[in-house]
Amino acid sequence: MPTAAPNARDWGRRSQQSLVVIAIVLVIGSLHLAKSAVVPILFAVFLAMLLAPAVALVRRLGVPRAMAAGIVVVSLVAVVGLGLNATWRPARDWLDAAPQTMRTLERKLRPVTRFIAKVESVSEQAERVTDPGATKSGTKAPATTAEKKSRIANTQEWAIAILTTLMVTYFLLAAGPSPLVKIESTPASRKPSTRLLRVATAISDDLSRYFATVTLINLVLGIATTVTMYWLDMPNPLLWGIVAFVLNYVPYAGSAATLALLTVVAAVSFDGLGKALAVAGCYLVLTTVEGRVVQPILVGRRLDVSPLFVFLSLWFGGWLWGIAGVALAVPLLVATNALRLELGKPDRAESAQPGGRESAVRSRAAELLAAGNAHLHARSDARHPAIADDQSPGGPL
Repeated sequence: MPTAAPNARDWGRRSQQSLVVIAIVLVIGSLHLAKSAVVPILFAVFLAMLLAPAVALVRRLGVPRAMAAGIVVVSLVAVVGLGLNATWRPARDWLDAAPQTMRTLERKLRPVTRFIAKVESVSEQAERVTDPGATKSGTKAPATTAEKKSRIANTQEWAIAILTTLMVTYFLLAAGPSPLVKIESTPASRKPSTRLLRVATAISDDLSRYFATVTLINLVLGIATTVTMYWLDMPNPLLWGIVAFVLNYVPYAGSAATLALLTVVAAVSFDGLGKALAVAGCYLVLTTVEGRVVQPILVGRRLDVSPLFVFLSLWFGGWLWGIAGVALAVPLLVATNALRLELGKPDRAESAQPGGRESAVRSRAAELLAAGNAHLHARSDARHPAIADDQSPGGPL
């Protein structure tokens, strides 16, 4: 009989662990199936957190929040459009010359392809020896109408996702802290808590600091890549500087993709391997200095994340949502790290001493709470003007 209680506790603990594992599997499966709905919303949330300081800056000029949010979103679209316009012509020229580039690359890599072909022929002969009935199908099915329709559907899906992201970003920026105030202002609490606002503010601050720092680093890397490629007589050096700037937002994979592109283009553009190796080596030196020296110094210890977790998050995001998951991996990791640090602190808004980052976060959360309460009261007064007049000092008793 005495062993019955421990066995029951062990069974209860194991059942709880099994339920947690089942819940995690169900959540991951649901996120994978709901990719078209979840990914634009996540992008919008992160964009709203990043653009919130810009909206606050525009509001200091006396512009209403809704108009300030519209100005910031339209400015973002204009900046992205100008960037695409600057890179469209050299990218189009490079894509037009892609067939000739591939033929030149094939001619220069012919010894390597011959070696690979010999290895494949040996493996096929070994396969025929072990399995005489095995045949190789050399026919390739032409593109069907269904495949063409799927391309059109993919384009429409991307357009809808971008439009949804921009619209949700605008509505989040226009709403401001009001939704969080509504969540925390429960009828049972006399004094509204700022815990949720402080967590959201800390995540927004960390994301803003991280992306501002990474943008500055990527800008310097892009300028250095442009100057280096111009010095090495690479074609379209500005294009490769912009490619390095954009792809470096994805840790490890972005730098590796840029290195592969530069190596291939240099191998095609120059005779011999010396210049191609010089291009690859110079860019490798730039990215090594950026990743090992500059970024650890500027990013700071609070935003420092283990490279293993970064690699695993990129792999998991790519498996779960493809390219969009790779783009969202680092923002989600930074937000999760900030959430872990904030939830690990006790809720001591009153007893904490002023000064430092925690005091700044609390004061900003209090300002957001006051602004949200004022916004909610203004909307309530606009909906019920008679009640507001009755409750005013000069109103009827």
